Amino acid sequence: MSDGGKSPALPPGSAEDIAVLAAFLVSSGIGLPYQPPSYGPFRFLDAARRTLRILENGGVHNSALVNVRRQIDAALFAPIENMDFAELLESLALEMADGLRTMGADPDPNPDPDLEANSGSGSDSDSEETVV
Repeated sequence: MSDGGKSPALPPGSAEDIAVLAAFLVSSGIGLPYQPPSYGPFRFLDAARRTLRILENGGVHNSALVNVRRQIDAALFAPIENMDFAELLESLALEMADGLRTMGADPDPNPDPDLEANSGSGSDSDSEETVV
């Protein structure tokens, strides 16, 4: 996609949120060789959740993507002992594909109320959470 050489400006707070996400990804990569194998999918889910929150904070309200983020929220804060990561990731990937197909065509009439409460801060509150 070319826009004539000009990139759209990032919404306020997004640059810092993206930098924190990158730091999270790097620090997650450092720890993976020393952590149980189940932490890998868990960290990928957390990174996806953080990325989707950045999109929402930036004004992207796609109901499929919001639903994916909500499912990830529920999964990340549930016991992982009995979680089938492969099944969860496959289901989320299909829903993400649906969300990407409708990108820009699906203004969410009911945005996440948590997002609305946090949107005035200009910062992603998820960046302060500690998730294993």
